Amino acid sequence: MAEAIFPVLGTIFVLAVVLPVSALLTKGALLALERSPWNSPLHGLEGRYLLLTGSSALPLAWFLSAGVHQTETGSSLSCLLDHHTAALCFEPAFFTATLVLALFSVGARVLRRHRGAPSSRSASARALALRLEALIARTPALGPLRGRTVVTELGGHALGTQGLLVRRVAVGVHFAATLSDELLASALAHELEHVRAFDPLRYVALELALALNPLGHRLLGRHAAAWRGAREAHCDREAVLHGAAPLALASALLRAARPGPSEAVALGAADASLLRLRVGLLLAFAEHRPTRCCRRGRSGLQLAVAVLALTLISPHQTGTAALDLLHVGAERALSYLWS
Repeated sequence: MAEAIFPVLGTIFVLAVVLPVSALLTKGALLALERSPWNSPLHGLEGRYLLLTGSSALPLAWFLSAGVHQTETGSSLSCLLDHHTAALCFEPAFFTATLVLALFSVGARVLRRHRGAPSSRSASARALALRLEALIARTPALGPLRGRTVVTELGGHALGTQGLLVRRVAVGVHFAATLSDELLASALAHELEHVRAFDPLRYVALELALALNPLGHRLLGRHAAAWRGAREAHCDREAVLHGAAPLALASALLRAARPGPSEAVALGAADASLLRLRVGLLLAFAEHRPTRCCRRGRSGLQLAVAVLALTLISPHQTGTAALDLLHVGAERALSYLWS
């Protein structure tokens, strides 16, 4: 019983206390950014994304790494004080395993919702595949999409990017049949921006960060929805900058207005206000070509990986005092209950 109390209470404390506190701090930072005089919907996207995902990812990464470190070295202060020998103390390993199991159970549910649309091999699907190949071949800006398209007849699927590491643009047969080549090329240019930035992976990571936190959707859901909307508008702008016709893209967007459940990163937008905003921006782009507000760099994915790596290394370099405190607190709580 004593050996089980820390893994169970420790995991509950991390999920039910540490993560909500982190989300509350993140919400404060996001509200401060919104009130900043330099705030703009399409500016600071990478910083906002790092705050949203880091609110769950960084505390979890630290506690997992600390548990692994204590398991490897037997350096748990609670073990040294209360068990007299670290070699017999397995609680850090059990804590790490319990926390991983909790994360896996939530992550599996999130990933099941993003399995993507299956490819089709009917005559109409093969005809669309040939049409896409020809369209990409004669449109230099779409060159990176060569070999990265999937044709599907899944009901309700319009157009979207899927695949966490190997990204593919899934095109619905029935949706594409309603588009001219110009509209379809403009829509593909939008999706190309998602492909370049690993957006399916980033969208799933954001959803997972909110799902893991008991108060994630309540505290940060609005900010996450605003980020996703701004990200879609950013991809619209990038598509126009790379040669897509703004009016054609607006027309394709309206035809794909309601994304299906298989479209995690979709051309359309279920929110009517977001749809109006994006169409309004595209109409403005038709009159005045957009310009980049700042130097274009790589997506924030590299920075996110770097911050995560530093967090994972930190317990091995600076110690695991927070986990020791949690460990000792759990065992003291048990002793009080039994006394």
